Amino acid sequence: MKIFIKNTVILLLLVVSIMFFLDFAVTSGLRKSNSSLFNNLNKIFNSEMNADLIINGSSKALVQISPKIIDSVLNLNSYNLGMDGTGFIPQKMQYDLYLKYNKKPEIVVQIVSHGTLYKNVELYKYIKFAPYFDNEEIKKVSKKYKGFSTYDYYIPFIRYSGNPSIVINGLLNTIGIDLRKDNKYKGFLAQDKKWDNSFNDFKNNNPDGVLIRIEEHSIKLFENYIAECKNNNINVILVYPPTFMESKKYIKNEDEIVAYYKYIADKYQVPFLNYSDNVLSYSTEYFYNSQHLNRKGAELFTKELSVDIKNLLENNLSK
Repeated sequence: MKIFIKNTVILLLLVVSIMFFLDFAVTSGLRKSNSSLFNNLNKIFNSEMNADLIINGSSKALVQISPKIIDSVLNLNSYNLGMDGTGFIPQKMQYDLYLKYNKKPEIVVQIVSHGTLYKNVELYKYIKFAPYFDNEEIKKVSKKYKGFSTYDYYIPFIRYSGNPSIVINGLLNTIGIDLRKDNKYKGFLAQDKKWDNSFNDFKNNNPDGVLIRIEEHSIKLFENYIAECKNNNINVILVYPPTFMESKKYIKNEDEIVAYYKYIADKYQVPFLNYSDNVLSYSTEYFYNSQHLNRKGAELFTKELSVDIKNLLENNLSK
């Protein structure tokens, strides 16, 4: 019996040691990865962004705002922090991390939409936060969503289980082999796509439209964020990008949501650039679905936005 217990303890110690080693190796490697999934956070923690202008938001920032065009028009260094599939809570967390490890931007362009203040049940692509569980803010925010289990936070390596490609990516990067490259430019992910059928599916499934529920905590966090930017002498600009015109009637409370952003802009005396009735909104040529511009649309929109921001700057950001 004693031999059995001894062998069991040795086996357990061996398994735990292997798990600690794998956790360390994969985590270290992923923190060096250039893949699109991890690159933004890695650059933030390595203090490699240091932008004059930050674009913050969801996929409506990620795929629609080109830093290359903004830089050329405004003659500054911009970076796109857009995270697809996220509401404002994860966006604010990432922005706070940027401020902690990089220089303060002069301008923040906050992309807003009907989904900004809606809290998703799940944390989209949550695995990208796994290498940074030593950061308390990341752990705090990720626990607000479905994604990671309780065990993931306390047992080494468990958080990577079920993701063999992520594990391989981490292990290869540990020995200096990075097979995955970031296909974004300064955070911008252009979409070379044509109009798809997803909007037709949405209409068929929601003939009476949908009501977007606004989450109270997100509202408070959003207002605190605007106030913080103002107090830190950061020029914040709210931007409501174009969406396909026909889709608007299927968001029952879109007018109320737009009115809220206008109210916040008035309350805190910040510019609100509303492109919801932009000329791009009337043609599927510029979209790949009802909510997102394709590359052509994104480049045209960014040019227009850049000129409007330039005019605001020349007029000291007066509204």
